[in-house]
Amino acid sequence: MNPIRMAERTYRTWSSPILLELKEREHQLEPSDRQALENVLVERRLLNTGSPAGKDRRKPQSTDNDKP
Repeated sequence: MNPIRMAERTYRTWSSPILLELKEREHQLEPSDRQALENVLVERRLLNTGSPAGKDRRKPQSTDNDKP
């Protein structure tokens, strides 16, 4: 594994519990800080937002070969 991947793995291993602890204390944060925390949790998929719908849902790319 290359050094960058190792550093990313280490960062995620150490930061995930810290982010989850902040989530438990989010009522103590300012509204802007709360929103920033939520954005990071969603990005890291540590916050369950359910199944995406609409434009957020990924659709398979159709090709000309798919048509009968």
